[in-house]
Amino acid sequence: MYKHILTAIDSSPRGDRVLDAVEYLAGVTGADVQVLHAEEREIFADQVVDLETDEEARAIVDRAVARLRGAGITAEGEAIHVLREGVPDNILARARELGSDLIVLGPRHHGRLGALLGASVSHEVSLHASVSLLLVV
Repeated sequence: MYKHILTAIDSSPRGDRVLDAVEYLAGVTGADVQVLHAEEREIFADQVVDLETDEEARAIVDRAVARLRGAGITAEGEAIHVLREGVPDNILARARELGSDLIVLGPRHHGRLGALLGASVSHEVSLHASVSLLLVV
């Protein structure tokens, strides 16, 4: 059914639930998995500010890949530098580049104020994805 799964994860506790779903689906379909973590940046005044270190981002990816490989799944991973508003476009572009036939991600819960200030990553990806999308809550 699925051959190439792209999963976008962050450092939230929901990341484990996303990986649970990915591990199950890849296990039953034999799909390979690409783990993607957006190491987000923001622009404040005239400065670009990293919201996490390269080491923190890499650790998130490494833990996910190790878990999937430990379950016998072919998995690779990468952390990309991206401005916060560019995360959905980067997820979609990476899915196209890899020939992914499923994107799996979890929603962020920004609260009411966050929802008013900007569209959610999962919402933007769902509007523009050309492949199946699994949103794990």
